[in-house]
Amino acid sequence: MAVVCLILGIAAGYLLHAPAVASPAATTAGMSVPAPAQQPTGAQPMPSAADMKRMADKQVAPLLADLEKHPNDAALLAKIGTGYMAAQQFQSAQQYYEKSVAIKADPEVLNELAFVYVKLGDLDRCIATLKQALAIDPKNGPVLFNLGFFEWKGKADPKAAIKAWEAFLKVSPNSPKRAQVEQMLAQAKKHLNIPAGTKTEKPAM
Repeated sequence: MAVVCLILGIAAGYLLHAPAVASPAATTAGMSVPAPAQQPTGAQPMPSAADMKRMADKQVAPLLADLEKHPNDAALLAKIGTGYMAAQQFQSAQQYYEKSVAIKADPEVLNELAFVYVKLGDLDRCIATLKQALAIDPKNGPVLFNLGFFEWKGKADPKAAIKAWEAFLKVSPNSPKRAQVEQMLAQAKKHLNIPAGTKTEKPAM
C-alpha cells in the first residue's frame, strides 16, 4: 500500500480533472521530501501541518458560518471540502465532500472526493466513487480519464483502464489529453495477457 500511495502521490499531478486549487501540491502530498541542507537566505520556512490546518480553518470560517444557516447546502459543503483540500487537510475535505454528495450526488464533487480518497491511500474507495459518478453521467470525460488512470497505475488492470480510456476518447475526441490517453492505451494493450494486479516494468505501467 505504501508503494501504491507513493506512485499515486506522484501521478496525481497528471490527472485531467483534480480541483485546480489542489494541483500545486499534488506531486508532493503523501511523499517524504528531504529538507534542503541549508535554508536559502530570506526564504520563508515551510508551514507545518498545524499551520496548514489553522490557515485552512481561517479560510473556510466564513463558509462554515454560512453553513450554520444552510446546513443542507450541497454546493456550500463542497466549497468547504475544496478549501480543506487546497490546504492538504484531506480528512476534513473528505468529511465535507461526503456530506455534500450525500445530499446531492454531483459527478464533479464525486470526482474530487475520489481524489481525496487517493491522497488518503484508499484506492478502492476512489475507484468506487468514480464509478458512482459515471453511473450519474456516463459521458463525463474527466471522470473516465481518472478511472482509467487509477485502474492502470493503481490496480494494474489493463482491461478496465482500456475500457475507460476508449470511452473517454469517444466523448472527448478533441481533448488536449488525447495524445496522452492514446499513448497510455497502447501501453495498456501490451499488458492484456497479464493478470490484473501484476506489476511489471516491460513495458512500464
